Amino acid sequence: MAWRFKASKYKNAAPIVPKPESCIRDICVGSYQTFGNNIAASAAFMAFNWEHTGASVAVLPLDDCGRKSKTMPLLQAHTDTVTDLEFSPFHDGLLATASQDCLVKLWHIPEKGLEVSLSDPECVFSHKQRRVETVGFHPTADGLLYSTAAGCVTLFDITTQSELYSNNEHTDVIQSASWKQDGTLLATSSKDKIIRILDVRTDSSPIKLFTESHQSIKDSRVVWLGDQNRILSTGFDAARLRQVIIRDLRNFTVPEKTLELDCSTGILIPLYDPDTNMLFLAGKGDTTINYLEVTEKEPFLIEGLRHTGEQTKGACLVPKRALKVMEGEVNRILQLTSNMVIPIMYQVPRKTYRDFHSDLYPETSGYKTELNAVEWFNGNNLSVPKISLDPGKRTFGDAPIVIHRGNLNEFKKNIENISNKDIILSKAVTSINCNGFQCSNEHINDKKLLQYEKKVDKKSETDDVSFLISKNDTRKTNESKYKTDSEKDNSRSNQESIADISLECENEQINSTNLLYQLQLDSNSSATIPPKPMPRTSRNNSLPDAVHLSSDDVIPTPRPRIAAISSYKPRLGPKPFSCTSGDVTFDKVFSVPVAPGSLENIHHLESLNINVGQYNQTKPDLIVEIEIKKPLNDYEKNEIEKSLTTSERRKSSTDFTKSTEKIFEQNNSESSENSTEGEDKPDADLRRLSTTRSSIAERRRLYENRSKSTIEEKTMHSPVPLRRESSKVESANLTSNNQNYITNAGEGKRISVPEDKLSEERRKNILNESGIIKKSSTDVSITTSTKRTSTVFGRVSKFRHLKGTPGHKSTHIENVRNISRQIPGECNGFHANHERVAVPLSGPGGKIAIFELNQPGRLPDGVIPSLVNGNNIMDFQWDPFNPKRLAVACDDGIVKLWYINDGGLKEPTNAHEKELVAHFDKIYFIRFHPLAEDILLTASYDMTIKIWNLHTMEEKCLLLGHTDQIFDFAWSPCGKLGASVCKDGKIRIFNPRKSEIAILEGNGPVGTRGARISFALEGQYIVCTGFDKVSERQISVYNVHKLSTPLNTMSLDVSPSILIPFYDEDSSTLFVTGKGDSTIYCYEITDEEPYICALSHHRCNSLHQGLSFLSKNHCDVANVEFSKAYRLTNTTIEPLSFTVPRIKSELFQDDLFPPTRVTWKPIMSPDDWFASNDKRVVKISLQPKGMDTLSSIQVCQHKKSDPGQFVVKTENEKTKQQQIQKAVSARLEYNTKLEQDEMEGVDENEWQD
Repeated sequence: MAWRFKASKYKNAAPIVPKPESCIRDICVGSYQTFGNNIAASAAFMAFNWEHTGASVAVLPLDDCGRKSKTMPLLQAHTDTVTDLEFSPFHDGLLATASQDCLVKLWHIPEKGLEVSLSDPECVFSHKQRRVETVGFHPTADGLLYSTAAGCVTLFDITTQSELYSNNEHTDVIQSASWKQDGTLLATSSKDKIIRILDVRTDSSPIKLFTESHQSIKDSRVVWLGDQNRILSTGFDAARLRQVIIRDLRNFTVPEKTLELDCSTGILIPLYDPDTNMLFLAGKGDTTINYLEVTEKEPFLIEGLRHTGEQTKGACLVPKRALKVMEGEVNRILQLTSNMVIPIMYQVPRKTYRDFHSDLYPETSGYKTELNAVEWFNGNNLSVPKISLDPGKRTFGDAPIVIHRGNLNEFKKNIENISNKDIILSKAVTSINCNGFQCSNEHINDKKLLQYEKKVDKKSETDDVSFLISKNDTRKTNESKYKTDSEKDNSRSNQESIADISLECENEQINSTNLLYQLQLDSNSSATIPPKPMPRTSRNNSLPDAVHLSSDDVIPTPRPRIAAISSYKPRLGPKPFSCTSGDVTFDKVFSVPVAPGSLENIHHLESLNINVGQYNQTKPDLIVEIEIKKPLNDYEKNEIEKSLTTSERRKSSTDFTKSTEKIFEQNNSESSENSTEGEDKPDADLRRLSTTRSSIAERRRLYENRSKSTIEEKTMHSPVPLRRESSKVESANLTSNNQNYITNAGEGKRISVPEDKLSEERRKNILNESGIIKKSSTDVSITTSTKRTSTVFGRVSKFRHLKGTPGHKSTHIENVRNISRQIPGECNGFHANHERVAVPLSGPGGKIAIFELNQPGRLPDGVIPSLVNGNNIMDFQWDPFNPKRLAVACDDGIVKLWYINDGGLKEPTNAHEKELVAHFDKIYFIRFHPLAEDILLTASYDMTIKIWNLHTMEEKCLLLGHTDQIFDFAWSPCGKLGASVCKDGKIRIFNPRKSEIAILEGNGPVGTRGARISFALEGQYIVCTGFDKVSERQISVYNVHKLSTPLNTMSLDVSPSILIPFYDEDSSTLFVTGKGDSTIYCYEITDEEPYICALSHHRCNSLHQGLSFLSKNHCDVANVEFSKAYRLTNTTIEPLSFTVPRIKSELFQDDLFPPTRVTWKPIMSPDDWFASNDKRVVKISLQPKGMDTLSSIQVCQHKKSDPGQFVVKTENEKTKQQQIQKAVSARLEYNTKLEQDEMEGVDENEWQD
């Protein structure tokens, strides 16, 4: 067929996006300026950057889904942003991370995933004060790590934890690096617009080829096209158009293909699959993922189906070993977004997926290699053996092939063991040749050599690591280097006894001479035994006849037909059958399988010498109730008693007297604990397959009811189910309907019991059983770890449904014009009290317009009455205790105090009341004291803060220690302390009356564009808003006593405006918004994780230029209004009311309105405050007169009445009721005749037979 007519098998590959329930949701991902993909995947796990800084890494199982908690276990990887991360191709639990802190770290992920946060890596490599940009593993050499920092390429040997090679010949920062699939050459792209090809094993300069590529200094990527002598790069041209260029090493300077796409700013991440030649281009910040097919001839790049969805922050390919080949999945992309990880499956359409389509899945690179780092660096080249993805050729069908090789010490031992074994085998073969033995395949039995390899593996320290491999598709042996998850649960079987080979392993030495002699004798005496054919099966997969086989024979397994698991496909025949043992009988084939954890299964495992604890490591998600009616004989009881310790036998013989047991096995992964899907809950109504499970609201109600009777765990050291020690002996006395645990008053400690102890408890129960164990639902205690409702459905807040309502148009002030937009960022730009508002106007003179709130409507055209300050306005603020006094700070360092007469301004004026010369430089902002009158704080460009007494116009306090621009200052609710946030990235807490310098200091926002600060929760916490490194707005919560790191940080969006916080003390509600925003973000600040709880945000119809909140005494509590504000838009001033929906709004909602602090009246004079004569804060109730409280009504309704008391109606009441009934009946027209009475009946003779 001609090339132009050759059709591709993958041209119709379609992206399939799962439902949101099948994705990982509610994660925290920021925007990172790195050269990495921000996400990586192995056949077992996925890892991606976490939080806005990206210094932590989240590691989750590859098939995980659901909502994730902010407190789930993480890799506390680095002190700065993680720039790149990658899993080892030969170890699915080995993760390498690189960071801006100049370090490369190696992490071992346990087989069950992260159960607790990790902060100690396996090993650390340093790049000597140079930011690390990329990191990865060599594709063919085991234990070889590479990384790039600035213009340096470095190779590390993991086994020796040392630097193997380093080169600094790049003239600028290396942005990307990629190895050829055979591991011989390395391609790099640099900021100097040059692509280089390196051979690091040469004695001369490693740079073999180089040429100019993309003409923009922006980010570029390079990827090697498999084993071909071609590379592909992505970047930008001089006009900032995104490009894709293919180059051939044979003509490296001339591009083979150049494809120009668009002018978007996001760098294209190239994801290439060498097996299928499929190329995926995911642009950072784009919502589109392009699919192209790379060919060797024109047109070189063939466009496929394009996927459009969420905005991409990172992407990676899943290894081929983890694909669902029985569903036609040829590739899978993990798309990282701002709050989700979306697995996108690319499926080739076929009529049926019942059979394996071998044409779609060529052999792919395997997971084992015989080449280590030193051997490769010495010049040895060895390709990675290919493996087949055919489930019929894999031991465990279409299950993912997962490789775990332990931690770094075990990993190094594995590499050393396989190297030592190869050396011994090579010496043995050399000795055979030197002694003149016949070494042809006809005389040397290959099976004996395999047995010798088994003995060498048994002698080496392998820590139970074994993997079944195939040699020439007919021979299988145990190898100590690799191990899969699915094979770890199976014990070694078919261990052949070698009687004709005498290997003396005493003193850890092997007598190779005796072995070789015995091999020679066996090769001459034994005849070649032909392999036995595979058992024949009929077309309907019926069973073959039972065959008596010896223990040394290996039974080949017929290839089963494996259907897809996740989707329903109708089966056209009986279930496929495969057998791996010689015991094939009718009863064994058609019997019901034993339930996991049951008594029969335990005895069966013990009879096979399988560790029951190891068996219990595979825990299902469902609750299994087991009914066992099999009596135990004396032998079984004795065997169980032997496995118990003395203390266990003593306990079991005295305490356990009941004959019931209920086994609970739950998934203990942290991701399942923190998800809100309700999959691992013990309630019957919440089971996945339950018919009574209905809405989310009902599930929430169940959890709220259950959380009232459970004990909250303050600390959890392990995610496994927790049990008290006493619950082991009292489990038969507790009920499972409405109790979790009932213990003595003095007992408050929980201990962790691993899942493998469950089998021991079951065996203890068996000792005192009479032989029959019946299922019971009332005499068994439920062993579940208590969980708060907030961790399942999020924090339940009374204000979660708050509603913002703008005032009626008749209350608006309209036709506001000439609003100044040149106010500095430290100023809120708009201030209001309950009588009037102040708005800065544009133009010279520093004008501030004053509008009376009791005069709403449209302003007349013409000159707006204003306060003329004469200089540019820096900040202004109303006196909190005098609504007629306004303080204005100007750029000349002078603060002017204005007094507004009743009725407001009638014309522009420049007559101010007082003038305070505060500083000789510009003033950043001013702040009134919240409790004492006539105390004003000023912050200036001279990086000092002064506190003034406005009675005497004197400076009383001076605060020093700031090294850069001061962004904001906030007083504590008690009025004793103050907190400032500075451009130097520090938060400082001052006690102005005792010290000039800060008493506490910590790290604040990283960004330098601006920040705001506020106290919360009675001054015990600090809320700070600011920016991160990439100008993303964020909210952070700090503990006042621990300012080193924030308790939690929530990222919002990328916007130039500073988030201005407004904190309501009574409701602990935080309102944040910025100039030019249209959304007011609402959060609740709590003293427990996650510290920041999102509420219902309010979205306005137009953009606002400012927002100012009133004091609490001006809220309409009768209409459940807990906060009131005024909003400045481009042309109007609108009132805004925040309420909470309540049914009984006629009552005073005392649960929403606690006694509030008086902030509208001073409690002390300035002299008292400066003299440290502090007074107690006054609090009052907001309950209106004549309005009942909600709590009093509820108490009356919940009072239980005495059953003996009855309300006896009087005779007058009964008489009145009877009269009313008679009066109503008299007015009603009624007819006593029925309709059927007038119908003609049937003759009686007709009913006779």
